[in-house]
Amino acid sequence: MEEKNKDLTAGTGAVPEEQTPEAEGPENGPAVAYASPMKRLWAWVGLVYAVGYALLMAYAFAHGNFPQGIGQLLIAPALAGLGASVILRYREGNRRGGLPVCVILAGTSFALAVWNLVQGLPVLLGQL
Repeated sequence: MEEKNKDLTAGTGAVPEEQTPEAEGPENGPAVAYASPMKRLWAWVGLVYAVGYALLMAYAFAHGNFPQGIGQLLIAPALAGLGASVILRYREGNRRGGLPVCVILAGTSFALAVWNLVQGLPVLLGQL
């Protein structure tokens, strides 16, 4: 009987029942390793860039050229991500410099991001 099972599974690539690996469970370790908040933050920043570049490419295909003078818009997501990462590092316990340094760095990053958006959006809207 075993020879018939071996013959049936030999050509298909199927694994016989007794050789299947055990599923990971609580006793075998975690089945899923979740990303840290810092990785999730920068993944969102990357998603903002991906959507932004997709929209820029759509504009370029529709109009035949790229919009000019929008460098401020391209730096704003990175500055916002920098400010948020400073806050996350402070909350995780990496408190080099303490609360005043966190507030200064995060506030400066957010203020520069907003300033770049205010400078870049009129330039972009003027070209549409």
